[in-house]
Amino acid sequence: MPVFAGEIDDLKQQIEERSKEIKELKQKEDAYKEAASEAHVAASSLEELIVDYNKQIRSVEGGIYLKQKEISAVTLEIKRTELTILSKEEDIKRIHAYIAAVLREIYEGSDEEITAMMFKYDDFSEFFNQVEYRDNLQKELKNQLDAVKELKERLEEEREALSSKRDDLKALKTELETSNAILANQSAEKKNLLAETKNEESHYKNLLKTVKEKQEAIQREIFELEDKLRQAIDASSIPAARPGVLNWPAEGKLSQGYGCTQFAKTSKAYPACFHNGIDIAGPTGTPVKSTRKGKVIAVQNAPYAYGKWIAIEHDNGLITLYGHLSLQSASVGQEVDWGTIIGYMGSTGYSTGSHVHFTVYAPNTYTTQPSAISGILPIGATLNPFDYLP
Repeated sequence: MPVFAGEIDDLKQQIEERSKEIKELKQKEDAYKEAASEAHVAASSLEELIVDYNKQIRSVEGGIYLKQKEISAVTLEIKRTELTILSKEEDIKRIHAYIAAVLREIYEGSDEEITAMMFKYDDFSEFFNQVEYRDNLQKELKNQLDAVKELKERLEEEREALSSKRDDLKALKTELETSNAILANQSAEKKNLLAETKNEESHYKNLLKTVKEKQEAIQREIFELEDKLRQAIDASSIPAARPGVLNWPAEGKLSQGYGCTQFAKTSKAYPACFHNGIDIAGPTGTPVKSTRKGKVIAVQNAPYAYGKWIAIEHDNGLITLYGHLSLQSASVGQEVDWGTIIGYMGSTGYSTGSHVHFTVYAPNTYTTQPSAISGILPIGATLNPFDYLP
């Protein structure tokens, strides 16, 4: 039996079992994500809000359990690949030893001339057997050399696969750490809510009224400041509107567009029926990415407004805002490229569900405005993101 064959087969069976588990878990995770991503209005009762928190937490927990299983599967694959490499290295050593023995045998008989061999044996059949034997040795030598070449090629492929799997494992462990951090934030928010409301509906009603008043006041403040800036935009400074100037910030469903949307019409929190960005809905923890090469210029938190937000100034002068994040993973001054993960989707600030709020500001108009009730607010002359998205 080849070296390590039994262990490799056992690991292969374990990997197949893990793969089956992962497939089943992915189906469950998809169901959790779908439930957590359902469009809804702001919770009107404490019970509804707790149900929503529980959906989000269960969705993140499902993702964590799946990541743990994926890490287990990749770890097994790494071990199997390492054993496969060792097995092939042993096969190469064994063939090298065999080749050395064949070469010695051929070399030791190389001085004996064919004519001398003819007279050495009384029986010509024995002579021909020896000639055929040497010929077969040379053929076997070629076969073994070909086998070594093929084994070395496969060995190099396995080493490349091992390197790739180790990179996958590192990425999965990073994702697991991120998911655990998001879960901790979600659990803390739920705990704070229960503490603030004392788990009583009447307290929640009072809190909800106060929160709505603050949200409406902040949105009016943002609108009034930005409306003046929009009217003063220098058209010559704005990059030409064309698809692909920016990429989409996240995977998900477009839940609200730019300008006078249906939600803006019915919500008091949007003065003059104006939504200054677009909303892309998805499960809590969905990666949010930089839409173009640029530099992170702000990482802040604005309660009752954008929640945890990030702003990036791009190489073409545009500034983009990413709001309602559950976790921020970028830092001020960080250089980012197209598609760099800068945070993760959530429902912080003024939000009725997990999504990312994406705003585009005209060049040279972005600033920040301190707010007595909402931390630091990003302010700028907003542009329609659809003018630049693919």
